[in-house]
Amino acid sequence: MAWVPGGSPACPALCTCYVSPPTVSCQANNFSSVPTGLPPGARRLFLQNNVIRALRAGTFGPSTVTLWLYSNNISSIQPGTFRHLPALEELDLGDNPHLRVLAPDTFHGLRRLQALHLYRCQLASLPSAIFRGLHSLQYLYLQENGLLYLQDDLFADLANLSHLFLHGNRLRALSEGVFRGLPSLDRLLLHANRLATVHRHAFRGLARLTILYLFNNSLAALPGDPLAALPALQFLRLNANPWACDCRARPLWAWFRRTRVSSSPVPCASPPHRRGTDLRHLRPRDFDGCPEEDEEEDEGKDEDDSDEGGGGGGAVAVVGTPGRALGRPGTLPAAPPSAFYRDGLPPHDLRGSQPRPPPPSRDSRGPSGDTPVAAAPRPAPTLLPLLGLLLPRL
Repeated sequence: MAWVPGGSPACPALCTCYVSPPTVSCQANNFSSVPTGLPPGARRLFLQNNVIRALRAGTFGPSTVTLWLYSNNISSIQPGTFRHLPALEELDLGDNPHLRVLAPDTFHGLRRLQALHLYRCQLASLPSAIFRGLHSLQYLYLQENGLLYLQDDLFADLANLSHLFLHGNRLRALSEGVFRGLPSLDRLLLHANRLATVHRHAFRGLARLTILYLFNNSLAALPGDPLAALPALQFLRLNANPWACDCRARPLWAWFRRTRVSSSPVPCASPPHRRGTDLRHLRPRDFDGCPEEDEEEDEGKDEDDSDEGGGGGGAVAVVGTPGRALGRPGTLPAAPPSAFYRDGLPPHDLRGSQPRPPPPSRDSRGPSGDTPVAAAPRPAPTLLPLLGLLLPRL
């Protein structure tokens, strides 16, 4: 139902306004700035596909719940632009290729924000406090930027985050505390980076992670068994990496033998006589002569177990209880992922009620998405053949 002039706030020129829910659609009108006169009671603002260059404080009203600004020319965001938007739940700033820098307090105060889109910008780094206080955030899109590194505790306040998309950047290493504070994380996409090093504790604390994509990186080995910290893992992609199938491969090979996870192939790149062999199909004798694991690593594992079991030292309990007590991890009902995806949009401008495709088709950027692939083969049991030999003699 279109906004009726007279008694209701006027609709900006070249925009379309709707009454229920209060919506202003100004998309694809070649606006170089946010149009003036936005109705203060509007809950949904659609400003995508324009040429807006800057965002200024005081532009958006406090009733705004959904704000789409993707596919513009935004290069600067004035401090305080989003500070007085207490109801904001979804903010899309993606596909703004001139957005290179964000102030540390750009998103401070957005206590109800559930989805933040920063994909396809030109962000080479992120301030350490950029996500501070975003306790309600569940979906964070950082893919296809130019990120070179992620500092420890960058996501430490995001206890309710379930989806973290970091693929298509230039990351070279994952440090020990890079994912600290993410007990609710379910999906972590890190493919198409330049990762060569993963700290053995990089995934510690991600007890609910079910999907991990590390394909198309520069990984030759995963020393220290970092995947052992992921008890809920279901889907793993490690292909398109230069895996070294020598002694360095033993921790990963041993992990595959004791877990049941749907995985991509893991083709060896070296040594030459094993090139093309799937790392998962190596045999125990292939590791004859390899030194045992360092005692220091074993001691580190014991310390990890005691930290997790003891319940001390900053452990965060996340439970699926209903409610919206902001700032308390685990109290938010899970928002449906389909509410925040961009593919398959209908031709008209109001898209909130339209069905969206499932997340895998958009987020994985891989040929098979989250479709389960063949699990690593399990070693054949040896007890039955022995019984077959013994029974005829009884």
